[in-house]
Amino acid sequence: MKKTKTTLLLLAGILAFCKVSAQTISGKLIDENSQPLPYANIVLLSLPDSVFVSGTISGEDGSFTLQATSDKGVVRISSIGYSTIYRPVVPANIGIVQLLSDAQQLDEVIVKGNLPVTRMKGDALVTSVENSVLSKAGSANDVLGKIPGITKTQDSYEVFGKGTPLIYINGRKLNDLTELEQLNADEIKNVEVIRNPGSRYDATVKAVIRIQTIKRQGEGFGFNLRSSYYQSKNTDWIEQANLNYRHHNLDIFGSLYFSRIKNTQDYTIVLRKKGTQEWVHDMNSSNYNLSKQLTGDIGFNYQLNDKHTIGMKYHPGKWLSSNGFRKTYTHVTTDKQFYDEIYSTADDSSDNDCGHEINAYYNGVAGIVNIDFNLDYFQNGKRDYSLVKEVSENYENRDVHSVGDVKNRLAAGKLIVSLPLGKGTLAAGSEVTYTHRNDNYLNEENYVPTSRSRLEEMNAAGFVEYDLNFPWGDWSVGMRYEHDKFDYYEDEQHIDEQSRTFDNFFPHLSFSTTWKELQTQLSYTAKTVRPSYSQLSNNVSYSDRFTQQKGTPTLRPTIIHDVSLAAVWKWLQLSLSYSRTKNWILYWGELTEADGSQTMLSYRNWDEPIPAFSAFLSASPKIGCWSPMMGIGVKKQWLTVESFGEPFDMKTPVYTASLNNTIELPKDFIIALDANIQSKGAYQNIYMEHPTGSVNLSVRKSFLKDALCVELKGTDLLDTNKDYYHLYSGDYNIYQKNSYDTREVSVTVRYKFNATKSKYKGTGAGESQKNRM
Repeated sequence: MKKTKTTLLLLAGILAFCKVSAQTISGKLIDENSQPLPYANIVLLSLPDSVFVSGTISGEDGSFTLQATSDKGVVRISSIGYSTIYRPVVPANIGIVQLLSDAQQLDEVIVKGNLPVTRMKGDALVTSVENSVLSKAGSANDVLGKIPGITKTQDSYEVFGKGTPLIYINGRKLNDLTELEQLNADEIKNVEVIRNPGSRYDATVKAVIRIQTIKRQGEGFGFNLRSSYYQSKNTDWIEQANLNYRHHNLDIFGSLYFSRIKNTQDYTIVLRKKGTQEWVHDMNSSNYNLSKQLTGDIGFNYQLNDKHTIGMKYHPGKWLSSNGFRKTYTHVTTDKQFYDEIYSTADDSSDNDCGHEINAYYNGVAGIVNIDFNLDYFQNGKRDYSLVKEVSENYENRDVHSVGDVKNRLAAGKLIVSLPLGKGTLAAGSEVTYTHRNDNYLNEENYVPTSRSRLEEMNAAGFVEYDLNFPWGDWSVGMRYEHDKFDYYEDEQHIDEQSRTFDNFFPHLSFSTTWKELQTQLSYTAKTVRPSYSQLSNNVSYSDRFTQQKGTPTLRPTIIHDVSLAAVWKWLQLSLSYSRTKNWILYWGELTEADGSQTMLSYRNWDEPIPAFSAFLSASPKIGCWSPMMGIGVKKQWLTVESFGEPFDMKTPVYTASLNNTIELPKDFIIALDANIQSKGAYQNIYMEHPTGSVNLSVRKSFLKDALCVELKGTDLLDTNKDYYHLYSGDYNIYQKNSYDTREVSVTVRYKFNATKSKYKGTGAGESQKNRM
């Protein structure tokens, strides 16, 4: 804890005693609605000849710094769609500068603008959406699927070679991915993909997607309605309404979202175990889950003046119902001799508490210091009920009743301050998160022991980051320190050997530069992956009479060292990454009986460092009315695991390829045809045995000057989105084939009236801990 205090005091000392060079020009840009204006051009011109001296662009918060060699000059500030403004270089702190819209200039941009689709800015690859064909893609979900380097998995997104990213909209982290469906593509200004996030982000964050929306004009009441109908083997639907009222400096917003989703999955499993006997389980299973969810948002923003804004948001959520059913046929042999035939069913249901999430924020400027402060509180809970019935041909039948009861609470605070310093910008801050989780499991027949556990964790972090701007390139250097204290309780007794404390430093370094039309960035980061709370739980759950599952409270966090290179040339983008991962968390099976009849499925750390390499190349040209986006990638790891006493090579690379096509037709018709494929290959101790992919087709038509939009979409038309994989874990191996109900046709209708996006600036705190819950 002394290290934490020392770090925080050091940060405070830096902020208290640092002074800005007299030659550093600084300021902050806002638009007509007093919102920060990013990506504006700030140029220093000498007097009296108006020769270019130096230049920069404004950051996400509208702030900028510029180096001046003398006080004889003028600063020119310009942005597409706004009137140009000039300011003298004295005083050096220009302060708040408001740019006003230039309607004539805006008209020119809409008709003749030819901005690059993807460019590099700071630590991110930025893809322009506004006034491009992407603005007609449908929803934010559709847009992300067409961004270079982003792929959509079964239920999430992945930044190629980096894994699942955090996604932000206007600085606010998403509560869940359903929010992407609630955001129309024509409301998005740009999408930023950060492949190596800096020190201001939690050390668990390996990639970030930031979505910036268009700043709408006008006041009054507005709404945005959406209704979607999905037909596959099942019928699903989604209804949503977004409401907004804006008057002067007050912004009140709310939303309501309802979904009714039924998922089905068929799978076959061949399970092999080798103890003193060899066991083989041939399983065929099918299951479905029907869920109904109701969520909402209500909140406000109030701009006290040009420098200070406050706001609060309350997000309740409730799973109205969640029910599942599974039936399984299992043929069991031992040493190639028939042992048993088992038919089992599982009825699952959940009773969910109403979840509550509250965020309050302050965003402002004090002199030359920018301040971003957030407070968060979060809680949820649910009880899972399960009844498993097993009918055995040779042995006793079983009825297994179980109840899992989980409750989560979290409180967090985050402070970030930044100011111009020397030839760059210094940012520093801290984040403190406290989490509390009760996790109980009860089995009345006592096939597995009843357990009652409690997990408490305190994470305190401090960071400092310095961005330097030079004519020949930009540097960013930072350090993040995290103190993590984890306490585990079983039946209210503190378990010392499962309670641990970690103190880690996570450095970050990047350099970016431009040679003519080639933009490049080289970066290094150290990251971590903390086990989820379910992975840390010591509770034992029942799978079948041969298999049980539990967490591993002694799991250590994963540490990742990553070096990445990104390059952009015209409409070509290239990303390369090399990493070494220590303590990788693998899913693993251990025999609990010498003959191999009983198995415990759990998790383990892989002690040896695992190297990995990834590369992704994409092209996004525009050919008349056709806008294609082509991408190819490869991921390879160097890992060897043991399988039935023999080494098994898990080094086969995984290749991916995608081709997204968007065609603009007369009468406001948009046609999109997208295809993707992934090859066989290895990831961790899993080997994908068969290629997988999908083909999607959509037709979109807008009416009433785009106020009304109708979209017809076909997803996974060839029914090829299937998984075939082999899990290798010592004396326990699984081959599994999954078939999903993903081939479907959907119709979506959207209508908007005076729709204005919320000005909410809260960024949230404790986000990585929420994800672990």
